[in-house]
Amino acid sequence: STTDGLTVWILKKQSLFLGVIMLFYFSSSAQNNLQKIAFDFAKADTADFRVMVLQVKNVLKEAPGTIIEVVCYGPGLLMLVADKTNVSKEMEEIQKTAPNVSFAACANTMRRMNIDKSRILPFAKIVPVAILELSSLQQQGWSYIKAGFN
Repeated sequence: STTDGLTVWILKKQSLFLGVIMLFYFSSSAQNNLQKIAFDFAKADTADFRVMVLQVKNVLKEAPGTIIEVVCYGPGLLMLVADKTNVSKEMEEIQKTAPNVSFAACANTMRRMNIDKSRILPFAKIVPVAILELSSLQQQGWSYIKAGFN
């Protein structure tokens, strides 16, 4: 009958409409997911320190709620050493405006480089092993980014 055909056609159109709405909903909610980024930082050059801070600021500018941890080890530890860094004021400002950002110093590197924790910037946290910290964050679903330019 004509009525049955019309009913089927309406149901198909409603299903298609509902499918399109669901597609938009899920794609927009995926874009709004909370980002968690672990930066792997192992560069000693003070220009790289500035680039690292700039990368953090750029992310926060576009997605202010992003949770970020910058894990510093090897020569990159110097970014967190008070008398070696050239970006302490910038990092301190980030800490004041974005409590969702942390900077981590590797205790193994500190021992190897004979750097006492009193020389580490006060807002930085100390983690036992940088690689284990990065691995742990990745296992918790954080994105891993090798920081700096090569």
